[in-house]
Amino acid sequence: MKKQVIGFTLAAILIISGQSGAMAAGIACSERDTACKEFAKLAEGEQFDKIIEKVDSKKNYSEAAKVYVGQAYLMIAGRENNTPEQEEQFCLKALEYGATSAYMGLYFIHASHNPEKALGFLKQYIMTRPKDSVPYVLLGEAEMQKENYEDANLYLREAKKVARGHSANLDWMLFQVSYLLGDFTYASAMLDGALAQDQFVSELRSLSADPRFADLCKRPEFKKYGPMIKGASAKATV
Repeated sequence: MKKQVIGFTLAAILIISGQSGAMAAGIACSERDTACKEFAKLAEGEQFDKIIEKVDSKKNYSEAAKVYVGQAYLMIAGRENNTPEQEEQFCLKALEYGATSAYMGLYFIHASHNPEKALGFLKQYIMTRPKDSVPYVLLGEAEMQKENYEDANLYLREAKKVARGHSANLDWMLFQVSYLLGDFTYASAMLDGALAQDQFVSELRSLSADPRFADLCKRPEFKKYGPMIKGASAKATV
């Protein structure tokens, strides 16, 4: 679990700043904002504990200063020696300072023993409109498992919008959901994307045995996949 939290923390920092060493490179402190400048200097030296030590809970900080504080809590949350309880408290503190990526940390902390609570954190996260496809994918996958295909479709399509690059895994899930909802044209397009570089070929062959997909190769949108399912290569048919 700790490795997952570390992974989310580093990803959050990279998304916000572009590099972990200059944690909030795009955040400019005003000339008179001494607290922000101090936090920025400490962040540059990765002295996150010192940032937290200097925070006065009774003081109103600028938005720029809060970014440094929130990210400092995120970095501390990912340390190996934390207990799950400590990880959670650090993530909650990060949220107090506007570091909404902490919702991902809270999800990972609770995912194994309280999935519904964990998903609740993801739902809170997407309300902040993150430019991150991961929470949408996780929510979409959860709804697929519950056979709530319309909700899954909404989450996965949003993930497609905010994704920074092509994801064969996302296309594979969108293919399945779109097919089950009867949107065969879109499903076919997503299957093309999922099969890029021969990915998901074996999964497609297995899926053809699923009763829900029994008519897959009979539909005009998917006839071209028939040879692939029977053993031909993906590149030869797509």
